[in-house]
Amino acid sequence: MYTAKHAILYRHKVHDGRAIVFYMDVRAGGKGYDEFVRRAIEADGAEYVRGRVSRIYRRADGKLIVRGADTLAGQAVTIEADLVVLADAIVPRAGGNELAQMLGIAYDTNGFYSEAHPKLRPVETATAGVFLAGACQSPKDIPDSVAQASAAAAKALGLFSNPELEREPIVARVNEQMCVHCRACIKACPYGAIEDYDIKDRKGNVVRTVARVNEGVCQGCGTCVAVCRSNSIDLDGFTDEQILVQIATLE
Repeated sequence: MYTAKHAILYRHKVHDGRAIVFYMDVRAGGKGYDEFVRRAIEADGAEYVRGRVSRIYRRADGKLIVRGADTLAGQAVTIEADLVVLADAIVPRAGGNELAQMLGIAYDTNGFYSEAHPKLRPVETATAGVFLAGACQSPKDIPDSVAQASAAAAKALGLFSNPELEREPIVARVNEQMCVHCRACIKACPYGAIEDYDIKDRKGNVVRTVARVNEGVCQGCGTCVAVCRSNSIDLDGFTDEQILVQIATLE
């Protein structure tokens, strides 16, 4: 889209100039995007050549020479150019992964932040109170970024509009008598809700260290319950005994 926009602007400024775009596939998936590309080609005279550029070099007289291939015509193409512009891809900023790990939110293989659910929770993350807006989630144009920012702001206002913060009552609890402090739950928790806790005697000496759940951060996903080696973690309302009783009732 930005390439088509630049081609249109160039044609408006330089009426006798040629705007040539080498491409392999034009992906214009947004509302009115395909029409915008067609306008650049049909109304503004941008020339789209399907093929790859093989070489760019500067001639002795200062002209840039672009060599490529037109795969539709099946022939080599050589163009004398005054200016060559590379259409770069949008990539996440450096250090974004460290911020995601600090906030406890997920990110994909490309480094863009992941939403909690693409349809039901498109601006929310796995961490409560952290919302997404703009190109941190994926490449977006200005209208999409504004729309998502409005949705994220509405979600944030929804939190501040209540005198008390409501949350799900299902949280994990550690039986400190059974905990062997293997730290498997701490490593597995996607929200960073489990931390080391030192049990001390009356003199303040550390007797043993166990895992303890921060109830304000825990989202009740049950990951820690599944990885606990000593079977010392349960979810409120979903202990093994309660689940077995429910199964027996169904039978």
